[in-house]
Amino acid sequence: MLRAGGEPTLYVAGDTVWCPEVEEAITVHSPDWIVVNAGGARFLHGGTITMEAGDVVAVAGAAPAARIVAVHMEAINHCLESRAALSRALEAAGVADRVHVPADGERLSS
Repeated sequence: MLRAGGEPTLYVAGDTVWCPEVEEAITVHSPDWIVVNAGGARFLHGGTITMEAGDVVAVAGAAPAARIVAVHMEAINHCLESRAALSRALEAAGVADRVHVPADGERLSS
């Protein structure tokens, strides 16, 4: 969680999936912006180590006032969910207006 006087609060979730600890961080700190590593990265055994579309939708549901940025997709070979697939899921869930899936090199500002 990053805070600075007069600036929006930023939560960088990093390599995680939707879990009670992420939900608690959002509830306790009410961030204005949330950056999640998406793409459903996984190793040969076990589950995902970064968020899949359903996880990103859950983050959006837990933080209805926040702007969310989903990054880390198509950047490493063990991310199996594409930007296009995530974007379709966000549209279907009705949260695409608050979750941005940037292109490589794209810059965002508050």
